Amino acid sequence: MHTSRRQPNAYITVAAATALVVTLISLVYSSHLHPMTVYKVLANLLWKNATVRPPILLIAIVAGWAWVVGVCRRRLGADLEHVLGGTLQHHLSTFHAALVLFCVLLSAHLMHFMASNVPGVTWRLWLVANLGLNGIFFILGLLPCSGLFFGPSRLSLLRAVWESIIAPFGPVTFWHVIVADYMTSLANAFSDLQLAACISPHIFRSGLGSDGIYVRSTELWHDFYLTCADSYANAIGLALPFWIRLMQCLKVYSTTREGKNLWNALKYSTAFPLVYAGYLRRHEPSHFHDQCFVAAAVVQSTYCFIWDVHMDWGLFWLAELRGDSAEGYACCGGKPVVARIREPLLISQSVLAHLALCAFNLALRFIWALSVFGGVPGRGAGMLFFELVEILRRTVWAVFRIEWEVIAKVIYPSGTYKPVNMNTRRGAGEWQSLDRPLQQREAPPPIGRVLE
Repeated sequence: MHTSRRQPNAYITVAAATALVVTLISLVYSSHLHPMTVYKVLANLLWKNATVRPPILLIAIVAGWAWVVGVCRRRLGADLEHVLGGTLQHHLSTFHAALVLFCVLLSAHLMHFMASNVPGVTWRLWLVANLGLNGIFFILGLLPCSGLFFGPSRLSLLRAVWESIIAPFGPVTFWHVIVADYMTSLANAFSDLQLAACISPHIFRSGLGSDGIYVRSTELWHDFYLTCADSYANAIGLALPFWIRLMQCLKVYSTTREGKNLWNALKYSTAFPLVYAGYLRRHEPSHFHDQCFVAAAVVQSTYCFIWDVHMDWGLFWLAELRGDSAEGYACCGGKPVVARIREPLLISQSVLAHLALCAFNLALRFIWALSVFGGVPGRGAGMLFFELVEILRRTVWAVFRIEWEVIAKVIYPSGTYKPVNMNTRRGAGEWQSLDRPLQQREAPPPIGRVLE
């Protein structure tokens, strides 16, 4: 993630991506050996089974993070780098990285389509291409050289991922929290990787059918899918990202002894009953298990939504009426009689936009929980749609999470944030300029607590 700011010249990469798309389309429509419809081509490229989706999701994550950095840099300036702990790679460079990964994906599938037009080839080209693509992405991520493929930022991300995995033994900074929270949105990608690792060996060992006739990989995948999906290993794959965040919360609590970290740990713990209920729902289908699954999804999604709005974004504050003014608090103390959206609003000044953001987050929280943990079949366009929707939610979440971190840690450091008077409204220009250096800003008196 962290490297020097620079503007990449991505025209060659854009031209290469365009050429690959045109070549792929021409090859598909000129094929007489394996004619395909548009839907079938898209299914092979995007969602047909668990070997296809992880690279797509990774590209979406990288492109989404580029958008996050671009928006936050325009709105927050140097404070973005202050809270994330280093100099950020320019967002256009990150878009360029996503485009390069997209070109790698297209190249792999182009070779698959070209080889599939050779008569008599029976070595499962499509499955080999998908597994190879996952392997290439994995190797690109682990390249030790800082001079290859956006090395400094990639190695920073790799280090943060590793330190998150070994939590609570590694450090936990705001950057680690962002990375680990993105990993929770990729919970089903971990499940997809487990399915690919479980099913693919069965397919390669199957060879020909009992009658000596070649059996298509898709048919064999369906044969082994339920066996591999209905396993403890698959449930562990879904639960692993939440375990990582749980360990991070406990690590922070062991250092700060702040009770909010235990409540945050409890939030991530609510994912485990949901994962287990989804496992029971597949393993032993019953009305009772359906009810348990829905109840667990409601508890987990509601808890996470409240935490997103109140703690991660600091949007709503309970206020106590005192004469002609009201003083807000970060906790439910005193006599709260009214709630309002906090100020300043740095990303957008529109209150309606923030209310729409809350509705957006609530809806997608519930949709994702019900789909990924057992409500939608694990293979098909439906699952890809819900996974991409969750990445979209996480991308938007990151923008406002960073906004609140800047407010709580840079503009009002050391827990000095205080909501504005309920009976006064300030325009955006009346807030202290974010372009001023941190040491030149006035810190308000230490009244109230900061919600982190």
